[in-house]
Amino acid sequence: LFRSNTTGEPESKVAKSDETAETAGEKSEDEGTETAADAEDKGEAATDQDENSEKRKLQAGKKTQDRQKKRQRDRMVERIQYVCSLCKFRTYYDDEMKSHLESKFHSDHFNFVGTKLPKQTADFLAEYVANKTKKTEERRKSVEDINAAIQQIYKDQDLTQDLGMEHFVKKVEAAHCTACDFFIPMQYGILQKHLKSVEHNQNRKAMMEQSKKSSLVVAKSILNNKMISKKLEMYLKGENPFTDELDKDDAAEGTAECEPVENQTEVTEESKVEGMETDCGTGEDQIETEANEESTADDEKPLEGDDGDEGEAHAEG
Repeated sequence: LFRSNTTGEPESKVAKSDETAETAGEKSEDEGTETAADAEDKGEAATDQDENSEKRKLQAGKKTQDRQKKRQRDRMVERIQYVCSLCKFRTYYDDEMKSHLESKFHSDHFNFVGTKLPKQTADFLAEYVANKTKKTEERRKSVEDINAAIQQIYKDQDLTQDLGMEHFVKKVEAAHCTACDFFIPMQYGILQKHLKSVEHNQNRKAMMEQSKKSSLVVAKSILNNKMISKKLEMYLKGENPFTDELDKDDAAEGTAECEPVENQTEVTEESKVEGMETDCGTGEDQIETEANEESTADDEKPLEGDDGDEGEAHAEG
């Protein structure tokens, strides 16, 4: 059947009008499809943006947790670690600290400092280290399971824990020779070979002399502190500057002077209460940290050989 032309217009004009209407319909349909596609793309972009924002929040939260975890670990280290600042010796174990204080290495350093300072001042420094050790012993008694605390500290410091086995990376034991700046596999034969080498024995003698000079820098920095100088004055007068009451006052004074760890900008409600004490420790600890940093420049100087017999002792621990 054929449609009749009732409009009176030519057949060619009617056909052209139908084609135009059909084209307009197709164009409208294409525009609708494009609009839907654009909306879908925008929706996906918004979803990606939300996911990225969520990832950033999670990363920021993890960083905050890591900082808090580090602060807690630092607080525990501050409470239970023995320190001999002049010898730059640190340990978590009672027997190792006792052995160090009785060692030739320790006595050689204090004897050297004693030749550069008045005798009573040098005696005061020895008393100072002994009192600091005593205070550490008292703090350790408040820790319920000291061995578990030490193991947790070592565990937290192990950066290989979070690595998957596909990386084939694991923590290993090694000895570090500071004098030679050399890592040695924990094997008896290799270790003994290094200790008997000519280069090592030259380096360790020079390192010993350098270590003694560094200890003098640390000693002077400690003595120049206002808080410690007051204790020294009392000691020179024959009074006991290491009483519990004075120690509490010193901790309060040192707390007010020290700076937060790593100059952190984020402060939680917990750190507002605990941070001033836990992040920087006691005033004396902060003093010794600064003194050790001051002596680092001397330690980094090139070693010079020394054929003398003085300073042949090995570092204990």
